[in-house]
Amino acid sequence: MSYLLLSTYPQSGTKNSGDDLIGKSLAELIKYVKGSEVKIDFTSAVDNTPIEVENLTKYKAILAPALRPTLKGNSVAPKNRSMFLEEAYRNAIPIFAVGAGWKAYPGTLRQSHKLMLDKKDKEQLAKYFGEKNDSYGAHGAISCRDITTENLLKNNGINCYGTTGDCGLFDYNYIEKPFVLPKEIKNISISIPHNNHHKEMAYLLALKVKKEFSCDVYITFHGYKGSLEEEIKPHWNRNEVYFVDLSGGSEKLSFYSNIDAHIGFRLHAHIWFLRTRKPSLLLAEDGRGLGHLYTFNGLGYSAAPKLSLKTSNVFPKFTDSLMKILNRKNPSYDAIEMFKEEMQNGYPTTQKTLLEIDNLWKVKMKPFLELIP
Repeated sequence: MSYLLLSTYPQSGTKNSGDDLIGKSLAELIKYVKGSEVKIDFTSAVDNTPIEVENLTKYKAILAPALRPTLKGNSVAPKNRSMFLEEAYRNAIPIFAVGAGWKAYPGTLRQSHKLMLDKKDKEQLAKYFGEKNDSYGAHGAISCRDITTENLLKNNGINCYGTTGDCGLFDYNYIEKPFVLPKEIKNISISIPHNNHHKEMAYLLALKVKKEFSCDVYITFHGYKGSLEEEIKPHWNRNEVYFVDLSGGSEKLSFYSNIDAHIGFRLHAHIWFLRTRKPSLLLAEDGRGLGHLYTFNGLGYSAAPKLSLKTSNVFPKFTDSLMKILNRKNPSYDAIEMFKEEMQNGYPTTQKTLLEIDNLWKVKMKPFLELIP
């Protein structure tokens, strides 16, 4: 039995290790559920097209982790995703989109109920997965990374299995295992944001964290264009904090194994700590992170200014020019006091989140993977 997995990890470009974590986590989970003899081939939906896949029809199903429903006014990403899914449909190969996730700014619950999908993408998703209230057909099924993506699909009439969570949340070696909640912080990682305007704030946050907790601080880079040296600003003090390159594959994220906690912007840094039962606080840059926080009542808050959160309640769709203005405003430094309070109280929010992740595996993600033929 073999499957083709459409990875969102770009072999060139940013080399974002978070994207790699999603696909490799799904592959490991499927082998755990269906047996180690299952064969899973990877192809990058960023870099490749169906023409480059030899004998597509040999696959029992196409796996599309983290499929992004396309909002009205946006373009399909990755650019070759539709080609793969259309070819699978044409050859009657079932498609399973596992942990589909939207991307919207700032990504509020109200937006998830109000925003519209791109007309063409909506038609294709309905063709592959059925319209709302349809029974699951031979073409497969779609599950969601968070409740906001579930809202978006259902309100646009797309049949949806429900929220299973991000594939990266689950490592069968850690599910239901004891929490790792340090009473004393010896080191912390600060993951760098996507938003260039917030990178200086992340550095200043690292300095404040170092002072507050009297610990080593590691600023981590999950992906970037160009070189790491271009990312590190000349005035950033290498004697105060450490800079660590974690781009180039999910294996690089094992660096976090020796780090006590995370405070930062990268969703998959946050997820890596939770999957290994450790505390993390997320500054959510958009709907990907904010959707996660809504789903698990997680530790963190939106990095977007309050004005953008209020505006989204009235005007769910932001113009590019307005986004550029709002994106320049730095988030607050509330993360320090929030994490300090979480630690002093015995990590109540973290513990609840980890229990919810365990439950989600049992009641949603594992049953969804069992649907795959």
